[in-house]
Amino acid sequence: MKPALKDGDLVVYYRLDKRYSIGDLLVYSYKGKERVARVIATEGSTIDINENGLIINGSPQQEQDIYKETLLYKEGATFPMKVPAGQLFVLGDNRTTAVDSRAFGTIPIQDTQGKVVTVIRRRGF
Repeated sequence: MKPALKDGDLVVYYRLDKRYSIGDLLVYSYKGKERVARVIATEGSTIDINENGLIINGSPQQEQDIYKETLLYKEGATFPMKVPAGQLFVLGDNRTTAVDSRAFGTIPIQDTQGKVVTVIRRRGF
């Protein structure tokens, strides 16, 4: 999601296929609000976020395309964590403002709306 989504942007997503891969952008619901985030890990993966950044299955992640380094919320999910079956670990690309799995843990695949196909920018209309 580069640049970040703004008010007025339209997100086109595919609802019928709920098989996600690492790196996919998806739309999901949290507390009645639709959000967009990137799949960072799927079931069976171990996630850790600490002073060294994001670590998946013991491997530190290089995140050149992400706006800010991955920081841990003071209150939120406990790390390290293992992603349960039927769940995803998601992070917003704009890490300083995103409310994502760092805050509330993994999300059930059934709570996803679909995979993002494209974003239509409507600013200035």
